[in-house]
Amino acid sequence: MRTLIHEAEGALNGLGIQHPEQWGEAELKTWDLAGRGRRVVSVSLLLLCLITISTGALLTMLVEHRWAMAMEMWLPSYAFLLLTAFYVQLDLIAVKRGRSPAYVQWAAVSTLVACQTQADENQATSVTTAQLSRNVDRLNDALITYAQFGVSRKPGPRAALLAQCAAMSQRLESAFETSLRDRSQVRGLAEHIVHLIDALGRQEPLNMVPAAESAPTESVPVGGALPWRMVLGHLLAFLTGVGLIAGFKALGLSAEYLLLLAPLIYLVVQIPYLATGRIPIALRHLPGLEAPMPEPAPDSEVRTSDSDASADVPRLLVPTPQRHN
Repeated sequence: MRTLIHEAEGALNGLGIQHPEQWGEAELKTWDLAGRGRRVVSVSLLLLCLITISTGALLTMLVEHRWAMAMEMWLPSYAFLLLTAFYVQLDLIAVKRGRSPAYVQWAAVSTLVACQTQADENQATSVTTAQLSRNVDRLNDALITYAQFGVSRKPGPRAALLAQCAAMSQRLESAFETSLRDRSQVRGLAEHIVHLIDALGRQEPLNMVPAAESAPTESVPVGGALPWRMVLGHLLAFLTGVGLIAGFKALGLSAEYLLLLAPLIYLVVQIPYLATGRIPIALRHLPGLEAPMPEPAPDSEVRTSDSDASADVPRLLVPTPQRHN
């Protein structure tokens, strides 16, 4: 963490920006320790799973009664691998939510380092641009996680903090888009991040953005209409899975052997999601925060000035995060 802070300080020196009053070293150390513990546990469990499933597969291939040995050795090790991978994902979510202030600090400092790389003429490439985009998306995700789990679960403070984090996320996304038009404007993105670190260091999370720019609490709805296409996709996937099991049983296959065909069943049940335009990974997205649709102004008012026209355009407070391969 000390090395990361030194890199961030060097980035701010290169951009000509004043350092934050506090770097939140305690939070960064907390995140570092939590990350190390999670990696040690994850690597140990996955290594144990790899050894177990390899041993089970080897014994299954060597013996004469392969189906019986698969049920005795390979199938339990395969189930152990799936459960371990599921546990690792749950542990990652728990660390982010339980250490959400540290998650924000780490994401903010990492984004500062990416800003300096992008601003350097000798280092800026398409790879650094994609890296900066990923860092901004991660910082936005950390902000929303912090708003939901980092301070209070009471409706009042949580709604006020959501409005602040939504406004800050909008600032970050706007500054990043500006840097895509003019790379020298990466400095503006770094200045927003420094202000964010200062606000969190002073333990003033409701001071991330001025009150005038923060959306009113009642205008920041969480979630939206019921995603009927996603519900339909789940229903069709369930019916497809039931149909596959019924078909295999009709062919005379025992129910125990169906677990060996789990990868095939998993691929087949993805078809309904693709047909309805929704995929299961969408369930892991955080709810979007959208501003209410403004009422259309008369033509005479719209044409008065460019600033009035831009104010009538609905804005997305938290843009939908994009994934980069």
